[in-house]
Amino acid sequence: MSLELILEPFQYAFMVRAFVGVSLVAIVAAVVGTFVVLKGLAFLGDAIAHTAFTGIAVGLLVGIGIHFSAFFFAVLTALGVVVLTRVSQVKNDTALAILFTGVFALGIVLLSTSPGYVGDLNSLLLGSVLAIQSREIALIGGFALLLLGVLALFLPQFVLVSFDPVGAEAAGFPVVFFQSLLLVLTAAAIVISIQAVGVVLVVALLTTPAAAAGLLTTKLKGQMLLAAVFGMISSLSGLYISYFWGAPPGATVVLVATLLFAVVLVVQRMRGLGGKTW
Repeated sequence: MSLELILEPFQYAFMVRAFVGVSLVAIVAAVVGTFVVLKGLAFLGDAIAHTAFTGIAVGLLVGIGIHFSAFFFAVLTALGVVVLTRVSQVKNDTALAILFTGVFALGIVLLSTSPGYVGDLNSLLLGSVLAIQSREIALIGGFALLLLGVLALFLPQFVLVSFDPVGAEAAGFPVVFFQSLLLVLTAAAIVISIQAVGVVLVVALLTTPAAAAGLLTTKLKGQMLLAAVFGMISSLSGLYISYFWGAPPGATVVLVATLLFAVVLVVQRMRGLGGKTW
């Protein structure tokens, strides 16, 4: 590919914003997604994404910032699971299914009252990264800095409650607080990723790069770094392919991430690394 072709998308302001926005989203989603993969919380991520959809629907109808309304509903779901599993006999997956199906259905009903129902639904489900505006990039950037800062500050605590919650609670460590905080970070990462890939595909961006990184290293920080690199490669490559081939940007990004995971898996197997993952 010549230099002219590489630089061609950058002559358009909307493509520049798309590249910046998707890069920020990819880094945050991959880093936070490392914990999602290690703890097997992909279904939780899917549930949070669907309830964030309802938050966006409420924001559109009421006329408030959709990121803030989506974040409110996403956090409500994440913390609701913690409460349900502690005060009742309901298991995690059952609590999630009850919460996200009910709240997602509410979002569909609310959004159907909007005049632009079909267009809003398509953009929310499949993403609209090419329509991202400068103020949204600033908001995503602020979220990204806050998320990565909190994660870096409390990384040892998050590791402890993720891998030895029983021992930590027995020692008097505030396990519930840090588990809830980790879920809030996951919710925030999902909310800022919906703009890029939509509700349907957001879990793939959250988990696929982290899973690919987990095939190559068993060190947490190394996995986070590799996940961020894989997320960037997938997102930027996906946008290029979308630009030149006219494919849907969000779906293309996820497809590239999936193909990258397959390549890493094949290379890892061929080199005989033993198939070790976290």
